[in-house]
Amino acid sequence: MAEVEARPLRAARPRLLQQRRRTHRTLAVVTVTIAFWASLVLVLYVYLGYPIFIAAWARMRPRPIARDERRPLPGVSVVIAARDEAGRIGARIDNLLSLDYPRDRLQLIVVSDGSTDRTLDVLARYSEAVQVVALPRCGKAAALNAGVAAARHDVVAFADARQRFAPDALRMLVRNFADERLGAVSGELLLSSPVSTGEHTVGEGLGLYWRYEKWIRRNESLAGSTVGATGAIYAMRKSLWQELPAGTLLDDVLAPMRAVLRGKRVVFEPAA
Repeated sequence: MAEVEARPLRAARPRLLQQRRRTHRTLAVVTVTIAFWASLVLVLYVYLGYPIFIAAWARMRPRPIARDERRPLPGVSVVIAARDEAGRIGARIDNLLSLDYPRDRLQLIVVSDGSTDRTLDVLARYSEAVQVVALPRCGKAAALNAGVAAARHDVVAFADARQRFAPDALRMLVRNFADERLGAVSGELLLSSPVSTGEHTVGEGLGLYWRYEKWIRRNESLAGSTVGATGAIYAMRKSLWQELPAGTLLDDVLAPMRAVLRGKRVVFEPAA
């Protein structure tokens, strides 16, 4: 009797296994299909949907920054974190000293992050104009923290050793702080010397992407706040600065984001 009942079960087992395999294959196909379409929708939203949405929102409910050109310019502390920049730092200091900005309202701070070349020797020539903070190598985040700690003005601007500011860049950047709602402001990074590779120019594609990025940032700023800043030129209120954790790579994203979380706006200033 047991053998008679077992035979149908043994005969049905291959069919059950085949059904399970088909079910597993169907589930796998459905899962892959859902993942594909979800990824496609996400990509389309990031590169098409979100830009269109934020542009429409900026037009329907604009929130322009209230600038008051009659107000005196604020005092600004410019912080540069530098490591082994002996070949650039002198020209960078000269550039900052030539800005169209009142010298009595401008403090220049260079933090040497464990430089092993002649960076400190070059900075010594500017001892009357630049405050130098010499640290053992500790990373950019710690260097920026030290620079902000040394700042004596209410507005702190951040710059790199490589880039140069246009004469009116700092003035255009910090004029936005007349609006008390503002926490941080980002300037515009321009590509000044593309490199030719023969058939193409390095920077053409980057320039196109950067124009697209600037368009988004303008709309984000008009709608409320933009996400992050340009590390080579941005400024924020010192009172909103929180020490960066060790190893922070994107200070120009984290610091402005913290300002937004404290109820302040972050905007993009294309004139700076």
